[in-house]
Amino acid sequence: MPSRPDTDDYRSLFLADAPLMDMRAPAEFAHGAFPTARSLPLMTDQERAEVGTCYKQRGQAAAIELAPFDAAAPLRPYNARYAIYRNGKLTGKVEVALSQQGERWVLRSAGSGTHGLARILAASDNEEVHGRLQEGHFRPIRYLRHTRVAGIDDRWNVDFDWDARTVSIVHDRDEPLVLDMVGDSLDPLSLKLEMRRRLPRAEAPLHFQMVEEDEIDEQNFRLLPQEWMETSLGCLLTAPVEKVRHNSKRYTRAWHAPALDHIEVRVEHGKTGGNHLEMRITELTLDGADVTPRPGCAALQGLKEDASSLPGRPND
Repeated sequence: MPSRPDTDDYRSLFLADAPLMDMRAPAEFAHGAFPTARSLPLMTDQERAEVGTCYKQRGQAAAIELAPFDAAAPLRPYNARYAIYRNGKLTGKVEVALSQQGERWVLRSAGSGTHGLARILAASDNEEVHGRLQEGHFRPIRYLRHTRVAGIDDRWNVDFDWDARTVSIVHDRDEPLVLDMVGDSLDPLSLKLEMRRRLPRAEAPLHFQMVEEDEIDEQNFRLLPQEWMETSLGCLLTAPVEKVRHNSKRYTRAWHAPALDHIEVRVEHGKTGGNHLEMRITELTLDGADVTPRPGCAALQGLKEDASSLPGRPND
């Protein structure tokens, strides 16, 4: 299990009023917790008792098997706004929103050009997916995407039949392309959502089967060492993830903030020696509450220097 020096620096976390997720059982949370912590238990009190008894009687390996870690992290509604930069210049904006509608969850992404050529061409890219949580995983039901550039539209959608284990892909007005599912096939938005749910288990494999416009393609990612990042929401410890590409100059990286439900705070796409695109978070509403920016990395560095006897110092 990778080390987490940020969770050792309790004094700085307390002084910075850092929002925290407390994933202990409810009884443990009730016994004592940080003032800014929110209880999101991985186990009920009864499950914790059963795991503890199993550990004493049968050992660590048996207790790990019994623990319900496959449930991953729970979902919470959120609304995130991002600025898009191309080669360092502001070109557009994206708003991503996750909401719950009865038993279904809906994730929407709406992007538009606001500066430069992207604005002149009236570029837009809108996606949405409807799905359910089943057996601890997100199961998409219907995915839609609509892009528009210079008045030219491109549409495609995917319907998921989990009973028949097939996906039906329709591009513009073409005939449906029906494919057999490969594993737990996901659309581009569902993949991002499922990525967030798996990240709390850093040891879990980050392999996905993603539905493209005419095929199902395996997507592999690797978790990089944690790093501190300056953002519009302050200095955040992030879990960077990189798409695995072989013999390619292209790159895709995303920085997720564990303290903010592993929501992406920065995404980069590009090609070495070519164009570089960035998506940087600017605002976030989580579970109906605006996330207040915390101190920047320079201010947090000062706090940590005051507590120099404790580990976990963010980089400038």
